[in-house]
Amino acid sequence: MIQSVYKKELYFFTNNKIINYLISKEKQCLVILGSWGCGKTYFWKQIEKEITLNLNSKKVIYIDLFGKESYKQVIEEIVVSLHGNYNNITKKTFKGLEGLIKGASGGLINIDSDVIFSFLKKEDFEKIIVCLDNIERKSDNLPLKEILGLVNLLKEEKECNVVMILNKDKLKKQNDNSDNNKEGKQDTKDWYQEYKEKVVDCEYIIKDNNEIAKGLIEKAFTQNKEIKGSLVNISLKHYTDTCNNNLRLLLKILEHIKYFNKECFMLYYDKTNKKEFEIIANEYYLAIFHAVKDFYIQKNKKENVDDIYRIVTRYLNNFFIIDDNDKKTLNNIFSQQLSSELFLKFEKTYTAYFYKNSSDANFKIELEEILQNSNDKLEKITKYLSSEKFLEALYWFKKITKSNQKASEESNREYFKKIDEIIKNLIKENQYSVYDKRIRLLIAFSKRYKNYSKNIKEYNSKNKLEIFKYNAKEYPHIFHFENINKFNQYEINSIKNVFYNDQFFFNNFIDFFRLEPKNNHIKIYSNNSSYRYTDADCKGYEKIFKENNLFLAFIDYINENKIKKQMLIKKRFIINDNSNILSKLFYLQN
Repeated sequence: MIQSVYKKELYFFTNNKIINYLISKEKQCLVILGSWGCGKTYFWKQIEKEITLNLNSKKVIYIDLFGKESYKQVIEEIVVSLHGNYNNITKKTFKGLEGLIKGASGGLINIDSDVIFSFLKKEDFEKIIVCLDNIERKSDNLPLKEILGLVNLLKEEKECNVVMILNKDKLKKQNDNSDNNKEGKQDTKDWYQEYKEKVVDCEYIIKDNNEIAKGLIEKAFTQNKEIKGSLVNISLKHYTDTCNNNLRLLLKILEHIKYFNKECFMLYYDKTNKKEFEIIANEYYLAIFHAVKDFYIQKNKKENVDDIYRIVTRYLNNFFIIDDNDKKTLNNIFSQQLSSELFLKFEKTYTAYFYKNSSDANFKIELEEILQNSNDKLEKITKYLSSEKFLEALYWFKKITKSNQKASEESNREYFKKIDEIIKNLIKENQYSVYDKRIRLLIAFSKRYKNYSKNIKEYNSKNKLEIFKYNAKEYPHIFHFENINKFNQYEINSIKNVFYNDQFFFNNFIDFFRLEPKNNHIKIYSNNSSYRYTDADCKGYEKIFKENNLFLAFIDYINENKIKKQMLIKKRFIINDNSNILSKLFYLQN
């Protein structure tokens, strides 16, 4: 008779309680549940390590079911883990019966693994704990019914304890896509729900793995003790906010943070700037968290990203190496922000109001102090501020100010005048980049800022730099979409002359824009570019073909060299299929 009873309440054990549970009770099945990446295997491995080091009376047999095709494969791993190679297994199992069994050449006994398993006694499993991991990643050819049958066999006949590790939701999803989900057969979730009352004794669900995450973060950081605790707390907060309990993603992120710590951040830390360093590191770590998450999981193009996010994304697309130009830019921005009292004051004010308990009154006072600085100082920090954050702060500041009836109209007018100048500086500072969302909305819906943006562009069109010079090392990302408008500061003829006179510029342009967008299958590879534009970038490029000076210069060049244009179409396989930017440019209609 089966003695185990399934307990409906959830069990939240510490490591020691789980160990005590497994060694003090017999014929038990513990299931560890949780989403992918939440640390189920890591959690179990810590328990297994404790058992192995401190309890000589127990042995853990760990079986990974990832890709396992059959019940027989699982049995083979169990029996091999018990006794070693097959020759030892058969001799120990069938001792005294060798004469009755035909052996293969070389003295090996050819016995089926499930036959050997059936002859193993419960004494062979007396000190054994069997762990079956990645159950939802098994092959569709291995039914869950057989796995649960094996668990029941191990418990009741061999009298050993069993641990199962699985993601119940993915187990259901896997079956929905498998050939096993046919008429007359129960789905995977039904099997688990039906058999767990007969097989499972306890469930442990991992929902909050912050303690595990904190341990991994502490292990990853090797900084001085003075700053290590703060960086651990910063990373843990970003983990809980962005990673959805995914420890695998966290481990990837930590590797990239360690890289940037070495290449940039920690170069500027000393005991005297600890508080300031923490403020800046918080923003940079957050950018890394978002960029790495998007790189591995989301793959969505973000509209509102800062320079740090873009640099990290390029580094990820460049096989985890930051190029010299980005490294120089990153170090420059980091050092400038770290030494700017005004920038640090804004970051403190923003964080205190949007993420902590700063009141409307305190936020208003802090912003007023910032706005009381000279126009020169305010203009200088706009180069290093996130325009999205700064405009968000100014928006709420204006709402608080307008609601304050005690404030004088003259005082408010002065602050609003300063805000107006700051917004114009942001428009001017970012004129050759892709505007952040808030700036785009201001230009779109405010006649004043729309006219200001238009006047800036008209002025620049009349006062363009006459000579454009290309340096591949200095401008490795010059064709990237976020930088493409920078070409508008040069005369078209100046850029066209570079097409004529600089073979590297010409070839790099051709190689970059003949790649198909990132989200599509790549048919042509380029040694000159490890970065590919996305589908969204492609649409953005196409919208500005007839207003961007780079594209206008190239169109002039190929129209002035019609035979070369025909040669390039044939030699570079430029097909009229609109599959890449080069194809669109070569076959552009009037």
